[in-house]
Amino acid sequence: MGTKINALLLLSNFLLNCVQSQFPNEYFTSVANLEYLLESEEIILQRMSKYINLAEEKVKFLKRQKETFTNEIKDAKKDKIKFLSNPINAFLMTKRLVKDYAKVDALMQMGLDVKLIDNSTILPTDSDYLGIANSLAEMQELYQLDTADLARGEILGSPMRKELNSDECYAIGSAMSHSGQYKYGVLWLKEALKRWKNEDSPGVSKVQILDYVAYSLTEDNMYKEATEVNNELLKLESTHERGLERVGVLKQWLELIEKYGPKPVPGPVDRGLYHVLCRGEYERPVSQLSILHCRWDYGKSSFTRIAPFKMEEVSLDPHIVIYYDVISSKEIDKLIKLGRPQIQRSMVGQDDSVKEVSRTRTSQNSWLYDIDDPLIAKISKRTADITRLNMKGYDGLQLNNYGIGGKYDPHFDWSEPIKESEPVFKSLGLGNRIATLMFYLSDVELGGATVFPKIGVGVFPKKGSAIFWYNLLHDGTGDTRTLHGACPVLIGSKWVANKWIHEHHQEFAKPCGLHQHRLDNKSV
Repeated sequence: MGTKINALLLLSNFLLNCVQSQFPNEYFTSVANLEYLLESEEIILQRMSKYINLAEEKVKFLKRQKETFTNEIKDAKKDKIKFLSNPINAFLMTKRLVKDYAKVDALMQMGLDVKLIDNSTILPTDSDYLGIANSLAEMQELYQLDTADLARGEILGSPMRKELNSDECYAIGSAMSHSGQYKYGVLWLKEALKRWKNEDSPGVSKVQILDYVAYSLTEDNMYKEATEVNNELLKLESTHERGLERVGVLKQWLELIEKYGPKPVPGPVDRGLYHVLCRGEYERPVSQLSILHCRWDYGKSSFTRIAPFKMEEVSLDPHIVIYYDVISSKEIDKLIKLGRPQIQRSMVGQDDSVKEVSRTRTSQNSWLYDIDDPLIAKISKRTADITRLNMKGYDGLQLNNYGIGGKYDPHFDWSEPIKESEPVFKSLGLGNRIATLMFYLSDVELGGATVFPKIGVGVFPKKGSAIFWYNLLHDGTGDTRTLHGACPVLIGSKWVANKWIHEHHQEFAKPCGLHQHRLDNKSV
């Protein structure tokens, strides 16, 4: 072995000497030898030209990308809230920040020490990216939004943005499928295929689209259609790895279905009137509406005697009313300014020990207390003027902001004990929530209603107003008719502030009784 290595070393040295011997040891003493240097310079210049051409192409590409990205957000300068609250705009912006800019950053760093993204850059996560896609699918379901209309830039017939291309439709569809929304993922991917056929240079291949359509249909138990799409994929690319793997899986499922019948699929959840109320399509009977009135509410305080509240009855039993112009724009601005720095993802649960993030509530909130600022104490006093309930039983003020598709599925504000004989809202020590007062701090362009599906009541946000209702029956048990939900925000930014009032200290303000309903049939 050692002899062979020595022989190889001798041969390599000999070849190296042969190569070096082709060029002189010095150049300045011979013009003929200087010709070698001229050739070297010409080669260097050729390489510089090649680098410059590549660099110029790189700069041209970056300029095109910058122009494209700039055009995407130019409408934000006109109305930032309207732009950001559009679910398509929000998704594509998140896509750019999560995926597209990372690719541009990698290109920029090739040969240059320039970073587009560093540790100081605020970026969304994959969770945000998929969360917006999931919210968009849920909004399509609830508000019956057509995929083709959305791809044309229209929401409920109103033009909201430019048309989407096949690559953008593919991004939405694949993200929806990745978040488990296969039905709407397929619709967006099929829309991508339609647009792909009419584009000169699409940013995504037909194979990529078909691959995700086949995957989504498979996950959605649509095995026959998935097989057809997968076969089309393999005709275009017979060696496609995932397509080949899928053949056996689909064949097996089809054989099982033929032998045992279709795979059981859970039926849709019965939401009652929730969806039609959110869309504003439900009309209450005239017999219910004719007994409702609007009036001045003079309350019981000296303040309300000279400055009564404008009140609209929404329901007599259960008691639900709206008060108008109860908080000013100046107060709203300060309230949001106070709470915004502490805002975080909303949790559900009675006490801190059992609270958790839930997909039933997609919003962010913060808590404000009377000691935090004189404005919060002022709002508590105003709550007492409106509700006539004792301030000692008040919770803090919860400030909420609902984002893209922000919602709170139907729920009760009153609660039941986690363990038998254990008090509800134990950490507060104030008993159950007897009533809710919710201030609307913004208008919402589309969506965002507060709805009571069991009684057919829906209230859309109006800035400066507040909705009030009792959560408990006269004997202190929970009123199941107060089941309510916050409908998804379709366009706009929804800000609300909740003031929950508990039953302790209300013995004289609202005495309880032995019966669930007052014998005189009065709610207040």
